[in-house]
Amino acid sequence: MEYLVLKDFVIAGGLVDLNDKNIELREIQIRDGLIIHSCNDYDKSLEVIREASFNIKNKLKIITKVYYKYPDLKHRRFRSIYSQIEEQFKRLGFIPSQWYLQICCYCSLNKLISNNAQKFFSKIKYEFGIEKIFLETYPIYNFDYLKLKKLNSFYKGKTIFGFSGYQNIQNRIFDEKCLVKNHENSHELIFIGILGKGIQNKIIPKSYDTDFIDKNIIYFLDNIIKFKLIKGITNFSSLKQYENFNTKFQKLQNPSNRKFFNDNLKSLSRNYIFYFKGYDQYGGHFSIKDYFKKPKLILFQIKRNFISFIKALNFSNNFFG
Repeated sequence: MEYLVLKDFVIAGGLVDLNDKNIELREIQIRDGLIIHSCNDYDKSLEVIREASFNIKNKLKIITKVYYKYPDLKHRRFRSIYSQIEEQFKRLGFIPSQWYLQICCYCSLNKLISNNAQKFFSKIKYEFGIEKIFLETYPIYNFDYLKLKKLNSFYKGKTIFGFSGYQNIQNRIFDEKCLVKNHENSHELIFIGILGKGIQNKIIPKSYDTDFIDKNIIYFLDNIIKFKLIKGITNFSSLKQYENFNTKFQKLQNPSNRKFFNDNLKSLSRNYIFYFKGYDQYGGHFSIKDYFKKPKLILFQIKRNFISFIKALNFSNNFFG
């Protein structure tokens, strides 16, 4: 059988402390061809990437997280997306060979095709070569494959859009129907937290033993094989951990291993799978039911929108920039 290659499907995050070991590991991952994940608020992760890329700038592929209209008005994330990208560029000191964006927090389709958005996507493509955008989504955003299809049609030939979201054995943004529909429309997806170890998970195992990690890797592999255009983000804290993952990634592609897992998966009760329904980890988007349950949310939103408008005058109320 033809084995899948790690660099085509795995995005490496983590490594936030600026030290020799982290720089060495990041350089190895860059040379191996992995996409690197980072953000302005991940301590010194951008500086680690900068140092690791010193002699191999032409090999760096990166996806950076940015925030649209961040709900916490006092946080440094509450600013235009363009200013966030500018900071990332200044800290890196150069433009990577491939640069993708992960846009977090709820942003409606109308906002994404507004005049400000069109100018923004054209600008970052011209200035930084960014032409692929992944929208971090949750079911509460009601941003399904049909809206993504419309978005890609609107920007056809200019910018490509995909989804990103938490997805592992027990914690999922995408159900099977959603995965099938996105696959049929050739939409790219990024699974966040593929090993199920993130604090964002709602179901957290008592221990992260080898069996649990292996099952998550096989679940990830199974989705890659079935639905193709899928990548996954995970963190590696050491070279040994990175090498062990690479070994498992190859070994667990064996059909007999996948069959054993899938047979066991059928017995996994739906009570042990959390689909993030009605949940937005950024706390900026609520369902109609939430407003009925907590009427004070209406006043809270009115107040927040008003203050947001006043504070955003500093950048002309253009959250794209």
